[in-house]
Amino acid sequence: MCKLGMYTTRVFSVLVAVGTVVSCHTYASDRAVIEVRGDSKAEVMWFRSGAVLFTDRGFRLTDFPAALAGEKFLRSSIDATEFDVVRGGRLIVLTPQLIPSAASQAEALEKQGFVRTKEARFQLFETREIDQVFVYEKQTTSGESYRFGKWAVVLGFEDARSARNRTRAAEGKPFFVYPADIPNTGVLFVDRQKEDHSGHGHNSIAECRNGDIIAFYSVTGTGADNWNGHGSAGWSEYRRSTDGGLTWSPPNSFEYSKRMREGTEMCSALVYSVVTAPNGTLVATVIHYKNEKWEKQRAPAYFLSKDQGQTWQGPRAFDESATVQDIAYTMDTSFVHAGEIFIVFRGGGSNMTPGGPQTLWVSSDNGESFRQRSVLPFDHASYYWAAGVLDHGEIIVYTYNAHLKKEDPAAEQNIPYTISRDGGRTWSEVRTTHFAKGIRNMQLSGKLGQWYFMQGRSGSNPRELVGDDPGPDNFVLYSSRDGIEWDEGIVLMSRLQTPGGGDCYSANEIIGKYNPATPQRLLIHSDVSYSGANTNMHQWWVTTAPWMPGPRVGATEGKDANGSHLRDRRNR
Repeated sequence: MCKLGMYTTRVFSVLVAVGTVVSCHTYASDRAVIEVRGDSKAEVMWFRSGAVLFTDRGFRLTDFPAALAGEKFLRSSIDATEFDVVRGGRLIVLTPQLIPSAASQAEALEKQGFVRTKEARFQLFETREIDQVFVYEKQTTSGESYRFGKWAVVLGFEDARSARNRTRAAEGKPFFVYPADIPNTGVLFVDRQKEDHSGHGHNSIAECRNGDIIAFYSVTGTGADNWNGHGSAGWSEYRRSTDGGLTWSPPNSFEYSKRMREGTEMCSALVYSVVTAPNGTLVATVIHYKNEKWEKQRAPAYFLSKDQGQTWQGPRAFDESATVQDIAYTMDTSFVHAGEIFIVFRGGGSNMTPGGPQTLWVSSDNGESFRQRSVLPFDHASYYWAAGVLDHGEIIVYTYNAHLKKEDPAAEQNIPYTISRDGGRTWSEVRTTHFAKGIRNMQLSGKLGQWYFMQGRSGSNPRELVGDDPGPDNFVLYSSRDGIEWDEGIVLMSRLQTPGGGDCYSANEIIGKYNPATPQRLLIHSDVSYSGANTNMHQWWVTTAPWMPGPRVGATEGKDANGSHLRDRRNR
């Protein structure tokens, strides 16, 4: 079962030997299949802005003609590219113009029958004239072999055998991801770059009882005084969607958060959890920060909204006697079960370590009050959590302790969890479960059809790579039937597609829960780097049945983060 979308017909105008311009319609069956030789690191990626072009250089794709958007390309060594054609068809090769100091393969291409198209030269990467390229094309024949020196980029093929094919990640999966051409950077949700802002974490999504979606995110600075974009000095905003996340309202500043940022009581007060109570009340939890380095000043507070997030009442204390050493922090670990609201907190004012007790807090009256129900059996210095409810009413909480086990390179793949079978009053011994591609700052979903999902960063520490493990700093998605044993995972976004790697603080929400006529989908939001640690917010959807997003998708005019209209791509 293929989840990638349908080829669209493309038209390329080709300058042939006699000087005539012809139009060449290209279909999936016209595309060549190649076998890569002599490059064990070669891989197939999507031709999208920001993609790293070579296995041994960090150059990122800057500009390209619209006709090439969404093609597959071979990421190989800048010094040499070798392959055999195992099924004839069209191939495209990009190489610099033939000028002094340019490492052009134009002469070699033309000797082997490649013809330059009428596409104007464009800046493939960086800003130097020697890195401007022309587009060459050829209808290749099975059995042909090619070797290009420094440098050329090959694209437009159907498959590149022997190369790791990242574009096939979702094939054979019992679910569908949109945008479909993963790994990708999703659909732009919040453009912080245009105002020189950033934000890390403090992402949370809730579906209101009326079907609206409320999504919170943080707005922070980018300078050295805000940890170069990774800090927590800022305020929270939220947006509303009335169409399942296809379009969003303008931003609304969370008034208390903005007031705390502009005042002198604390550095910042940021929303890091929002959940819909059984009666429809929204409950938003605010974390209080001492400084931009994520140190906490005092215990969290919470706000209630009884009109789908139009107005908010608060702040309210979870416990008037609780100090920041008792409860300080949550990472969107709130959920509803059996008529009650649950939130997992950790105490202690530090950034990561040392920490305080990890506790479960419960409201039985739709957020009017909370009380501590139990202490979880995790090491106090553990950090990051994901929590939810399993099929038979068990509560499961995951945590992360790899920063405490630096001598264990597999620690980010073997993640601790504990289970309660009595509503969070007592807990099992701590066990671990395996995530093949690693995971950090993870988020657990509710159940979508027969599947639970967990998304997060694929760890941060070096490890031995086995199978198709891409290593740390990618944005990965796992699926599970029981919420405990997880599949091998897929890469939603590659660190090779963003200029800062993957920080990937994220949130998710099952949408369509309250309307039986609306198919349920999983909505995922994540921070995506636009420069170093500075991030925008992007989004993805996961479905269990094919779905065609509407014509207006994302934050502006139905366009994705690369300015392209979102479209389904099957058998791509």
